[in-house]
This record gives sequence, structure tokens and C-alpha cells, in this order.
Amino acid sequence: MAFLVRFTSGLICAPITPEIARRLSLPQMVVENADPKGTAYTISIDSSDPSVTTGISAQDRALTCRALASPTAKFEDFRRPGHIIPLEAKSGGVRERKGHTEAAVEFCRLAGKSPVGVIAELVEDGELVEGVPEIRGNNGMMRRDGCLKFGKKWGIKVCTIEDLVEYLERTEGPVPNGKH
Repeated sequence: MAFLVRFTSGLICAPITPEIARRLSLPQMVVENADPKGTAYTISIDSSDPSVTTGISAQDRALTCRALASPTAKFEDFRRPGHIIPLEAKSGGVRERKGHTEAAVEFCRLAGKSPVGVIAELVEDGELVEGVPEIRGNNGMMRRDGCLKFGKKWGIKVCTIEDLVEYLERTEGPVPNGKH
């Protein structure tokens, strides 16, 4: 988690299925979602484990994500609001909505794990120049080429959402009526 916080915006999200959102009573953050990409933010959470202090440390956030991924997780296992933002994926996955939220849940499903991911937006390092903002062409956020370089530098495999969709359609076919 510390690695994720260090190289990202620090806003850590946890993609989940609609079933998990319902089971844990995680409603949408807002009634009318104005997010341009339609990202389905739920209310934020922290683990209610007694070892969690403020909820913002990498250790606390990792514990919250592990608790969220537990198949036995229940409403009482979390405090609201918190420092992890669960995101509700579309039930049809990346073949219904080509978003990071759905991709994370798909990867978990394909790996045979609990359908709970952990994601954050990578940021460009930038160059500090006195009197000049660090923002680059992508508002300081890493895009495809930057992500590929980052993956190579740190030995992390990188896959595009398009590659994932192609793989799923080849191995599982199209999603009928937007459902798995």
C-alpha cells in the first residue's frame, strides 16, 4: 500500500461488485452522479478493527482493503466515512463499461480471488522548477506510455483495458444483456 500511495495521487479506491456493495450497505456517494466517466463512488470506509487508528496510514488502508476483500465481511466491519473509497463495478464488467473499476474486478475474478480490487491513479514525477507549476499535458497524471515505462522500471506487468476486453471476448464470448 505504501508503494501505491507513494506513486499515485494517494486517493485509493477499491472496486467491488454490486453484490458486495449491497451486502455491506455501501450506497452511492451521491444520488445524481455527475462524474464524466460515470464512476460509481460509494461512501468511503475504514476498517473497524481496533488496530486502525486514523485510517489514513498505509497500514490502516491496507487493512481496510483486506477486510473489504474478505468473503465474510459484514457491515459492522467498517466505519463510515473513511479513507478508502469503494467503487461499484458494472455487473457486465469491462464488456459493459470499459473502466478501471471494472478491469480491477475482472482481474480478481480471472485470478480466482475475491472480486475486490485496489486502484489509484499514477502521477508523473514532474520536474521541480522554481516558480513553474509541475503540471504536464495530462494534468500531471500518467497515461498509457507513462504507465508502460513505469511498469518496465518496477517489473510490473501492464495490460490495457482493450487487451482485457479482447481476451474476455475470445475466451468467454460477449456478455449477454450486460451480465456475466
